Amino acid sequence: MNLLFQFGMRTKELEMGFDRKTEGLTFRQRRRLQERESWKRYWEIREKESRGTISDRFAYYVHYYASLPATFFREKIVEPLNDRFQPVYYHRKLDRVPDIDQCGVHDRVCIFEANEQYRFDKLVDSNIVMLLHFRAQECKDFFGPTKLHMCAKYFDDYEEADLNFFIKYGEIGSSSDVVDAYMKQKHRLIWERRHPQIMAERKRVYDEHKKAMAEGKYELKFWNKFALYDKKYEYHGGTFFGHHWNNTKLPFEGDQPISKDWRYYKKLSEDKDFDKRNYPIWLNEAVEKAKILEEEAKNKKAV
Repeated sequence: MNLLFQFGMRTKELEMGFDRKTEGLTFRQRRRLQERESWKRYWEIREKESRGTISDRFAYYVHYYASLPATFFREKIVEPLNDRFQPVYYHRKLDRVPDIDQCGVHDRVCIFEANEQYRFDKLVDSNIVMLLHFRAQECKDFFGPTKLHMCAKYFDDYEEADLNFFIKYGEIGSSSDVVDAYMKQKHRLIWERRHPQIMAERKRVYDEHKKAMAEGKYELKFWNKFALYDKKYEYHGGTFFGHHWNNTKLPFEGDQPISKDWRYYKKLSEDKDFDKRNYPIWLNEAVEKAKILEEEAKNKKAV
């Protein structure tokens, strides 16, 4: 089955790591449970394979009982100590100052403090997004590309944080100040008031997505249509050809343009297939195959 289609598959249930039995545990603790279960299955297989021959049976008992002290020491002493004496990280807590909307027009001191607070918040938010990205990447590296549904929660947390970061800081450049962000927020709120139907539809789709996640189903392409998670950062905006999938603008990325070139939209209005022809060939084929498989699945359900 094509890897792209695997990314978009809805899983009926999430495996170990996100079920009710391990709810509330950290990723490290969930991984320990998975490793213990794997070792338990390993010794069961070794026991069955050793039946019938004296030498294999003897080797099985020697290896099994030799591993018991080390296993006991790790599970009863090392792991509890690691959980108990975890390094603690503290955020530096600074007193909040009035926001820019609370400052007077000519109050230079208040505006300066609000701008410094904005820069600090942006730095904290950018690090939060990067940490969530690293967490999702580590989960992906651990489970491999064929079991990405195991990392559904980490992908969803990262994508939602990435979107919220873009809503607040995106498209205003790395040199923007608190006034730019305030004006962007004002314009966004005005736009949302003028388009209540769109916002209602967004809320409906978002609620359905969260409900599906609670039921153990996850659509990996919910946040990025026709874009794979690991391909997202290989594309950049502002170019004439190709698609723009990277909507993130972290502080260190500079003033890279977000919107596409105006010639792109003009060409698209003249030729509707222009957009499709500039997809990567492999992605075109994968998308078409995914659509065919999806239609076949719907037809089977209808029958």
